[in-house]
Amino acid sequence: MQQHKLYNELCYLWPIISPPWEYTVEAWHLREVLLEKLGSGRHRLLELGVGGGHVLSHLTGDFDATAVDLSPNMLALSQQLNPGVAHHLGDMRSVRLGLEFDAVFIHDAICYMQTEDDLAAAFATARAHLRPGGVFVVAPDHFKETFEGPTVLHWTQEKGDLKVTSIEYSDDPDPADTRCESVFFYLINQGGTLTVEQDRHVLGLFPKETWLRLLTEGGFSTEERNYPPYEGGYGGNILVGTLV
Repeated sequence: MQQHKLYNELCYLWPIISPPWEYTVEAWHLREVLLEKLGSGRHRLLELGVGGGHVLSHLTGDFDATAVDLSPNMLALSQQLNPGVAHHLGDMRSVRLGLEFDAVFIHDAICYMQTEDDLAAAFATARAHLRPGGVFVVAPDHFKETFEGPTVLHWTQEKGDLKVTSIEYSDDPDPADTRCESVFFYLINQGGTLTVEQDRHVLGLFPKETWLRLLTEGGFSTEERNYPPYEGGYGGNILVGTLV
């Protein structure tokens, strides 16, 4: 798996450039889907690839949550934001906690699965942690049919004397494979001193049919839900699998 600056030495930028409040509406849609499928009561939820815990922070009021991530730095951020949540270091393709949950959730961290084998392994991890009839929700940023590139996004966020401008370039350089890429530039102004960092992320890009087929092969009865995507056309896709 790639080593990304954003999830390592630049992890301190994450709460600034993508703050928790930006996930409020998306988390509301996810909560509605989960509660519709699971019914009333307080259910056990596992998030794989929790990152900084920004989506999860909107769900802990309704669920007893557990979190997994591959990056110790991002896991530490999530622990600060979600102090009542059990956190575990692990890869979503292989981690086994020996615990059973009512629901498993993977947000856009699923986009780092670059091959069908990667996706199938992540789905197998979800299955391994679900009770019979449990619910698996996965939220890919893109399907191959809806991906547009090249695109450039830019935004600026501030905290104290720190001002960060992020520039994201996204493209699918080889439409014949199952990968796309995003290149980030971070212009970091700390008290008037400017530094520039570059960070390249290679992501998976699959047709919707591939997602649905692999979920079915993984033992899930699956349906698709949609909600308004956020800026740049990212998100808006929710695949909901029920373990059969």
